[in-house]
Amino acid sequence: MQRGSANTPGDRPDGGGIFSPTYLATTVGLLMAITACAFDNTAVTAVMPRITEVLGDTRSYSLAFAIPFAVSIVAMVAAGIATDVAGVRLSLLSGTGILAVGLALSVVAPDMTVFLISRGIQGFGIGAVIVAIYALIAQVYPARLRAPVFAAFSGAWVIPSLVGPALAGVLTETFSWHSVFLFTLVLLLVAAGLLWSSVRRLPVTRGTLSPRSTRMLLAALALSAAAGILNYSSQLALGAAFLGFVLVLPVIAVSIRPLVPAGTLRGHPGVPRLVSSRVLTDMVLAAEIYIPLLLAEVYGLGPTLTGLGLTVSGVTWFIGSHIQARHAAHLSTPVVCRLAAAGMAPGLIIVALTAVSGIHWAFAVAGWGLSAFGIGFVYPRISSDALELSPPERTGFIGSALQVAGITGMTVAVAVGALTLALTAGLDVHWRFLTTYLVLAAGVLPFIWLWRPGVEEPSPESLRVR
Repeated sequence: MQRGSANTPGDRPDGGGIFSPTYLATTVGLLMAITACAFDNTAVTAVMPRITEVLGDTRSYSLAFAIPFAVSIVAMVAAGIATDVAGVRLSLLSGTGILAVGLALSVVAPDMTVFLISRGIQGFGIGAVIVAIYALIAQVYPARLRAPVFAAFSGAWVIPSLVGPALAGVLTETFSWHSVFLFTLVLLLVAAGLLWSSVRRLPVTRGTLSPRSTRMLLAALALSAAAGILNYSSQLALGAAFLGFVLVLPVIAVSIRPLVPAGTLRGHPGVPRLVSSRVLTDMVLAAEIYIPLLLAEVYGLGPTLTGLGLTVSGVTWFIGSHIQARHAAHLSTPVVCRLAAAGMAPGLIIVALTAVSGIHWAFAVAGWGLSAFGIGFVYPRISSDALELSPPERTGFIGSALQVAGITGMTVAVAVGALTLALTAGLDVHWRFLTTYLVLAAGVLPFIWLWRPGVEEPSPESLRVR
């Protein structure tokens, strides 16, 4: 299936790779943008225990992640609509500007309230940027180059994973945690400058908003509100927290339906199964948020060492993605997914057993590294297959659907983790994290069921896109 229009770079007769002269400017710009977004994620994860300690509100730990997740849902849907109506340029540049504002606010945040507001603005900006990037890939690169692009994205994530957490720890201990966001802001501005030269050459489309677009935005607002309530409920008394969790989950299931391909919630073949796989994969990814908390509370590690712990998972993620892109092209998607699950589930179990046994924290880091290897192994295949099966005029919707699905899965998993920690508050800290990671590991089971033996390769004939 041919991608792009006659006027897009993706149709140029160039036999080179993603760093050939035809694609060099676009690739470098995109990788810089991804690096900025990745550093915002990895750096905050590494230093969040210190931020909650300094601001005197440790109960807001999960909210610092849940709020940007929830807000980004609206941004992703809005960016998907804007991309299909007005082109990639608008959503990409708007998202970059909003993200810059959120980072600047974090730099001067004096208390937790302002900090959480800044995190919400950052979530909106990152959501818009990521969706625009997915649509840009579909419009600019031919099908043969999309998997390498997504694999290169893993490289862009691994650089912040390698140096970001440790650098964030050093900046925090040398200056303050505010300096982490100042560094990210500078990185983003450099990325925007590099990307502008390629984005300005993209054609400007002139579409129109449809009633369906309005319904999607309303659904996104409902989903965002439900996700926010779901995570805020963990701050309440145990009975109210559990009741809120049970009542809000159905609202999330109903709200997400207009935002993803039909059949996603039931795992129908084709694009729906790929999107539902993204939900489940990101639920596993959410376990990373509690790694620094585990290392800080169980082992008493500071920001620098907790940051180094996350570095390992960045490396294994990159290795898994690289192996899949370079050496697993002959494997079917179901086989790739089953191999990924063989890393994700055991890795989480190793983390859980390490927490309860009290053995050296390196085993917990190694366990999470194994899970990250599995996620990195499957991520490029899920994304590239979904875009390949989608018609060109729906790339904005599919890019948005993948991101909304992933962030929804992550938000639910963060809430599950927070609720589990709250429910086990009376237990020893070792048993609290054992229970939490075993619960999170259970999220791999539906992923295994989706790609059980006998499931066929996704194909255009099984496409289910509204």
